[in-house]
Amino acid sequence: MAKNTAKNDIKEFWGSLYYSLYDGVDQKLTRDQLLEALDQLEDMFRFRNHMAVVDMQLDELFGKRVLEIGPGSGGHSALFAKYGAIVTSVDITLIRASSTQKKFLLLGKQADGCHAIQSDAENLPFSDNSFDIVYSNGVLHHTSNSQSATDEVYRVLKPEGEAIIMLYCKSSWHYWVNMVLAVGIFQGRIFCDRNWLGRATEWGGKNEQTVKNPITRCYSRAGIKKLFKDFQVKNLRKSEFYFYLIPKIGRLYRHWQIKTYGVHRGGMLVYGEPWPIQSRLELFLGKIMGWSWFIRAVKKKRSNS
Repeated sequence: MAKNTAKNDIKEFWGSLYYSLYDGVDQKLTRDQLLEALDQLEDMFRFRNHMAVVDMQLDELFGKRVLEIGPGSGGHSALFAKYGAIVTSVDITLIRASSTQKKFLLLGKQADGCHAIQSDAENLPFSDNSFDIVYSNGVLHHTSNSQSATDEVYRVLKPEGEAIIMLYCKSSWHYWVNMVLAVGIFQGRIFCDRNWLGRATEWGGKNEQTVKNPITRCYSRAGIKKLFKDFQVKNLRKSEFYFYLIPKIGRLYRHWQIKTYGVHRGGMLVYGEPWPIQSRLELFLGKIMGWSWFIRAVKKKRSNS
């Protein structure tokens, strides 16, 4: 019963966040607007050296079977479909799966064979060895059991298939300074709420938050290696540092940042609004103390011993 309650809480939170972030963008989206937005999204990702364009090797996706776990509103999945991948997207919330399916329909023949369904990352409805690539951007650390979800990634990958995954980084500025120090200790949340980190992360968009994020986890390098114990980790790198996330002074910086560097329209599909462009210093610091682990891991055969 407790497990079912947790999953219902996860569905409620991420469904509510969808309406806050994406609903206004999705309602009026046309095919031409989607194609333009995908070009902008790719350009933004290349500026940031995001795993969606670095580790995925878009020019090599044609004909490959790609599974995305947790597609948000479908921006990443639509980008892969545009490059000829046969994409299956799964999300625990029906509205996010529906939003992704709408983008496949808008792409028409470019998305032949692509579809999105509602499904649980810990119990994927696919046979063993089904996909060439499993992609997931900031999702598995919000599941009830991240190890079970990672094991499912391994199961559905073909031998030598690749897992391209983003998870939050514990050895980061954002975790230790912005979260643990500023929120956990100074606000006292770490002492009275077991899931204080989940409560402090993820919300955004136009609506006032009325539901709480049930789960957020962060991983050290050793934690990543343990989580991906059955894989061969080919690449593990940090990214994503933002001065505007620093409590209090971050608001002032964000105003200056937007005025100085501007915003990128590539954020519309994935954040529901333009993305504030990072400075070169932030891009550099992301490699050292960024909030995200970009992981590329290959499925290896389990030992029978």
